[in-house]
Order: sequence, then structure tokens, then C-alpha cells
Amino acid sequence: MTNTNNNTLPFVAVLVNNWNRKTDLLNLFSALRKIEYDRNRYKIVLVDNASTDGSVEAVREQFPEVIVLQNKENLGSTGGFDSGLRYILQGTAGEFDYIWLLDNDALVEPSALRELVNVAELDPNIGLVGSKIMNPDMPDNIVEIGVHMSWRYGTVLPNLRNIPNREGLKDYYDVTAVAGCSAMARVSAIKKVGLMDERCFVYWDDMEWGISFRRHGYRVVAVTKSAVYHRSFSERRVWSPANGYYEVRNRLLVFSKHTRGVSRILSLFNIVRTATKKNCSLWISGRTKMAKLQMLSFLDFIRNKWGKYSYDTSLPNNNNYIKNFSDYKRFIVIPSGDISSFENTIKQIREQVKNPYICLLVTINRLNLFSDADADETIVLDFTKKNAYLKTLITLLRKKFDIAVVPPHGTLGTFNYLAYTVKKTCVLDEDKNLFRLDQPGGKLWKLPLSIIVGEVFSCLIFPIIFLSSFRYKTKIVDETLLDNRN
Repeated sequence: MTNTNNNTLPFVAVLVNNWNRKTDLLNLFSALRKIEYDRNRYKIVLVDNASTDGSVEAVREQFPEVIVLQNKENLGSTGGFDSGLRYILQGTAGEFDYIWLLDNDALVEPSALRELVNVAELDPNIGLVGSKIMNPDMPDNIVEIGVHMSWRYGTVLPNLRNIPNREGLKDYYDVTAVAGCSAMARVSAIKKVGLMDERCFVYWDDMEWGISFRRHGYRVVAVTKSAVYHRSFSERRVWSPANGYYEVRNRLLVFSKHTRGVSRILSLFNIVRTATKKNCSLWISGRTKMAKLQMLSFLDFIRNKWGKYSYDTSLPNNNNYIKNFSDYKRFIVIPSGDISSFENTIKQIREQVKNPYICLLVTINRLNLFSDADADETIVLDFTKKNAYLKTLITLLRKKFDIAVVPPHGTLGTFNYLAYTVKKTCVLDEDKNLFRLDQPGGKLWKLPLSIIVGEVFSCLIFPIIFLSSFRYKTKIVDETLLDNRN
């Protein structure tokens, strides 16, 4: 660590948000002790969201230099960060030039903070800077270097997603937003832009914050030399109906706040259309409770209900394990979740089945992550091309796979239509290393039915969503401040 007492260096508050991740948190603080920045020019503030795993006690014992704030309840990542931002901005912890937000499960390179500051100091109009996010499971692979927005389709476009780290990258990229797992904001800019939108609770809060900085005329920049290790959302293992709820509800909020005209219509309609077709597929496939839980994202958006997901997410117990798993020979595996759970799934298939034929089905933007997969064949969904889903569906039908397998805690996700092309889908129970029936397959007639019902229902619900969206609109200063991605 740099020990030079250099009062010309900007003063930085390092703000960490935590809820019940003691081990990850302690690893992060150990890494922060090694950062190459004058120790007199930064302070660490921990906001704990009422953890029950001993996180606060461990930090106070092992890292007494950390300022600890304790919330009485779990306020989510948004509320947790905002409570820390309020504390810092009130001046009770000193006068800071920047505030560096970090997720508790991030790991920082020693130079990460220094490089963020170096770029931020190049231009006083830079309001928010983020790190190059690296994959902790594949340390030489970039998760993203900032993101842009697709104003037409209502989603994000990660910059340089899932590519090998390499020479020749730009020192920094102007983007629309940066990942909240490592985002440093200029204090003077925060005072004009405001805090994160606490209606989100979790998910999309960092994206909305980046857009807000751009709306106020500030540059948002992702810094290539500032490396932080953190899994992207698509690489995380745990999935739940609550996650799907936040994803749709909060995305509707973000695009309601920051679009107008044709972009507003197209983005909101595509969000509604995609979510509705997925929910109709769940309903027709017999997952009625999951479909109902997901439809609540629309209902709460319409009735202005925000914050923490408060519904019963318990699903019917499914202990229907496949007894004769060795009877199947042709497998198609969906690599949802992290790489280790995917690799274990492949391992279990090969151990339990003699000479299985295993095919990997992966989207084009994740193909690099599974280049070394122990599979006999790979089918790539290149959704950037016309009729990609239809072509993939025809390929799956032609190849006649017996069963589709999803790693633990995974979901069919983008490949929801896959269930109609195979006899069964199943999920690996990691505790027992047994495969549990997820849903019966076949019945191809349900696919066009779910699409048609989804299209009709999306057309019915969209006018209500669209009218409700004007409740959340904000003043748009200048459209040219945002990139014009499709």
C-alpha cells in the first residue's frame, strides 16, 4: 500500500453494502488493505442490512478501521447504499471528493481505486466511473466494461461482454451506466443527480443511476485499468421468482423514467411482450404459481407498489427424482448459473449414464465461457440474427434429444421453449447428485399456443402499462446526452 502523505490526492469514501455474506465481506476488506492509495486519503464505510451471520462482529474485530453503520432491517442494495451515501454526504465522516461503491462479494485489484481516480480527474464533467468487471471463475475473461442501453428493446447491452482480456483496449469507454459492484461517483455530481432510486430495492438501481448522471449532463466512464472481480447476473447460481419479479418491475420503472416518444412505446412494449410470453409458457406448462408470482411485477408497477418483494415465494415440493436416469442417452444441457455447477452437472451425467451424448445449448454472448466444456456438440443461439429462435427450435426438433438438463438453481430462461422439444426436463439436485424431474416435455402444440396467448395478452395489458408509465416519467434534459443504441 502507498504510504505517502499526499494531500493533493482526492479524498475517497469506500462504501460497502452487506447482507449476510460474512466470508465474502472479510475477503473484500482484506483486499482493500492492499490497495495502492494513500491510506490517509480514504476511509471505508460499511452499511450492514441487519445481517444475522455475525458479519458486523467479525468486521469490528478484524478491521477496526472500518466505520460501521447498521440498518435495523434489510433495505436491499439500493436502500443500503443510499443510507451510506446520506451518512457520507452529511459530512459526519469527513469531506470527500468521491464515493466508491462496492458490492460485498467483489474482489478488487490493488490498483483499482487509483485507476478510477486517475480517469475521473481527467475531466470535471466525469460524474461516475466504473471498473472493468472480471469473471472470478475465469480470471482472464471480461464480464463487461460498462453498459449501453437498448432504447428500442428495453434492455442493456454490456460493453465487451464475456470476452478474453487482451491488449489494445481503450483506457476507458464512455458508456450509459456502470455496474454497481464497483462504481465511483463524484460527490459534487451526486448532490445534483441525487441518490439511487430506492423503489428498486435490488436490480437495475445502478443502471438507473448511470442514466440519471447522463441526464444531468455528466459523463459516465468505464475504466479498463481498474479491475474488479465479480460475477455477472447471468453467471450467478441462485434463481427465484423474486429475482424475476424485480427484473421486470424495475426495468419497467427505468424505461418509464428515461424514455419518451417512440423509444418509450417500443421499450415498454418489448418488456411487456417478452415477460408475458414467458409467463404464459409457465402457465401452460403447469407452473401456475410461478406464473402468478411473475405477473405481480406488472400489477405492482400499475398500482405503484415498490420496495421489497413481499409475496410467498414457496413453490410446491418436488421430490420426483428420475429413477432410471441411465435410460436416457441424448442430453441437451443449459449452462445457467455459474461454471462450477455446470461442470458438476456434466460430470454427474457421465458418471450415471454409460456413453451419453451431451449437447451444450448456449447463447452467442456466453459461448466463450464454455469453450472448454466437456460436451460432444454445441448449439449456439445467435439472437443477433433474424429468426434465430425459430432456427434453433427446428434444430432441436431435428436432433431428437431425450432430455434437457439444467444445473442446480438454474432455469431454462432464454430457452424456455426447449421443454417442448424434448421428452422431459430435469434439474440436478446438488446435495444428492440426483436428477429431479422439472417438467414433462413434448406436447409441441403448447408452444404455438403459449406464443399466441402471450402475444394477445401483451397487447391487452400494454395500454395499461403504458398509461401507468407516465406516473414515473422524469424531465429529459437532452436526448443527445445518451447513446443512440437500438
